Amino acid sequence: MPRVFVAADIYRKNEIQKIQQNLVSYWNLDNKNLKLVRPENFHFTLVFFGEVNNSILDKIVTKISEIDFDSYKINYGKIGAFPNNNHAKVVWLGLDEETGLAFNGMSDNVVSKLKELDLKFEKEIEKEIIPHITLFRTKKVSLNLNLLDIESDFTISDRVDTISVKKSMTTSHGPIYENIISVKGK
Repeated sequence: MPRVFVAADIYRKNEIQKIQQNLVSYWNLDNKNLKLVRPENFHFTLVFFGEVNNSILDKIVTKISEIDFDSYKINYGKIGAFPNNNHAKVVWLGLDEETGLAFNGMSDNVVSKLKELDLKFEKEIEKEIIPHITLFRTKKVSLNLNLLDIESDFTISDRVDTISVKKSMTTSHGPIYENIISVKGK
């Protein structure tokens, strides 16, 4: 069974890849300890379901196809880490505060539509979403990163105008995402 999630698609993937490469270089990280996200896989996850059967997938696709939303401009604004800066396993690029609020509004719209299905979500759906694009993960180690040294001197604007239901297929070269359905905003 495929792993399924709902994502907001983005466009400025080459610029995000440059930020990814600059961070690896700035922190002098060894690529053999990292799993870099490929540019074609950059996205904002709205809801992650995990493995679902075709019947549930059809219901998800139907609900997402009913979503009505306005497209909006976003501004990337910060670098962060999960679970925290002292034990970073995931390094991500986030939004500035203003566009983070717009993103959360869209996320709430998607979640309320999907709650009508009464499905079990892989992660607690009530939990506040931190809008982010994963840049890389660490392999078997955690990093102690001083994110305070990273200046948000990059100014990249983008546009969120598409929500997609995606499935993820795992390969030896990393995941490959395929859009099942995409919905355009106004």
